[in-house]
Amino acid sequence: MKPAISIVLMALIGVGIIGGAAAGSAQAQGKDKTVWMVCGWDTSSIWTGTDGKQKFERRFYVSPLVSMTTEDYLSQDSKGGRLEGLCGDYLEQTVNKAATARGEKLEGGSLTIMRNIELSGEDAGGPNPYNYATKESIEKKRADTIKDWVDAGRVIYQFNWDPTGARLSRDLSNETNRKGPELNSSPSVPGKPVTKGKGARE
Repeated sequence: MKPAISIVLMALIGVGIIGGAAAGSAQAQGKDKTVWMVCGWDTSSIWTGTDGKQKFERRFYVSPLVSMTTEDYLSQDSKGGRLEGLCGDYLEQTVNKAATARGEKLEGGSLTIMRNIELSGEDAGGPNPYNYATKESIEKKRADTIKDWVDAGRVIYQFNWDPTGARLSRDLSNETNRKGPELNSSPSVPGKPVTKGKGARE
């Protein structure tokens, strides 16, 4: 069963609803421009420790930057689940599947997508239907977001997100290699806590 992830957009420079006409324009104009994205999931974990007591930890899972062309982005984002659904499915098939197998329960939480593309406000058939922020600005947004979640008491975990799905088996293996709810001190990426906040377990 999929975790009840509520979708909360946190676009870097805004989010627009992209229609078929805009997608068609992108195929003709700027289809090879790069869209940079980061996916994050604010959640919490519940498990039973070796002492038989229930444990609880607040977490924020965050991906590295991923990229695709504008054409590929619009093709994915025009589908029912959009990019949020694509990342949510990947989390379900890697992070959540592995956590469930080792006895953890990850709560629903909220899923966020940071991206560097927005509608420019021009006519969809115009030469520049989209504005693009820089890769560096998305990297900064990611770093700022991590800091905000640490300040909010979350433990930060990296996870891999491959929007093409080609590396799903490898990423599931990485998640499965966590040794139970108590993570190794230096597990293979993804899965290593990169920063600890107030909610970190001892």
